Amino acid sequence: LLAASAHATQQVILSSSTRAYPIGSGRSLEYSKPDFWKDIGSIPSDLGTFTKNSFSKKNLPWLGAITASTLILIEYDQKIYNNTRRAGKKLSISADDKTKTFLKIKGVSVFRGPTDLGSAIYFLGDGWVPLGLCAGMLGYGWAADDWRAAHTGAQLTEGLLATGITTQVLKRISGRETPRAASAPRGVWRLFPSFSDFQGHRTRYDAFPSGHLATGVMAVTVLAENYPEKKLIKPVGYGLMGALAFQMVNNGVHWASDYPLGIAIGYGIGKTIAGRGKKVSGEAPKLTLLPAVMPGGSYGLAAGYRF
Repeated sequence: LLAASAHATQQVILSSSTRAYPIGSGRSLEYSKPDFWKDIGSIPSDLGTFTKNSFSKKNLPWLGAITASTLILIEYDQKIYNNTRRAGKKLSISADDKTKTFLKIKGVSVFRGPTDLGSAIYFLGDGWVPLGLCAGMLGYGWAADDWRAAHTGAQLTEGLLATGITTQVLKRISGRETPRAASAPRGVWRLFPSFSDFQGHRTRYDAFPSGHLATGVMAVTVLAENYPEKKLIKPVGYGLMGALAFQMVNNGVHWASDYPLGIAIGYGIGKTIAGRGKKVSGEAPKLTLLPAVMPGGSYGLAAGYRF
């Protein structure tokens, strides 16, 4: 869908090293020539920038909001989980894992796909979805010589890796039980579990924060930042993330309090990564005057002011 939408976007070659893509209101996004491996190599510096920005003075109120919302949700996690399970049952959305193995290689399951509504919603957070999105954007960008699409695909790949690293580190620090494996209401926290114990009993330790939601929000953010003129990206993307968030509580993979930090990580990493490799050129005029037809057939001017 995005590739088809991008295909309809005009591309302006400014020089051998720069191309511009109009985004409306007299503005364009200018992109340098894409370099996939350079983007992947930027992961350490981008993670450093993300961490620095996260703890900057201007973002302290956001850190406070994330902390407060997480603590409040922890208090009500068990009630939210119970009510979500009841809602899922009323809506006939299965709380069981009904994915099915569709591809095996030498007896090892490589691809598991959904077989009902519940597993289809949960599949939105599966690694195959962002990987497919990365491959689609990269493939289209290279095939159509579309630098914006190629940049976006590289940034999605980088974001997938950066988000995975960040959330895995935090999971291995926090060691929180998932609802499905909870040995006490709201789950038990076992800080710094051993590597072997974590690998052998993941559901006992990998609830906090949500890596699925972090990855999904990162992808929506990167797409929206590179295609700001495509107004459906945010409402459709965040709507799908809302459905995923519901289902991950419904099937006992996450508590609601695992989400604020996951969302913040995805958004912050997405903004950091998408801020590289392009710049905005041009600016819409503050005052615009356009011809207008008034009721009754008279003519006039419609004035608009951008602020």
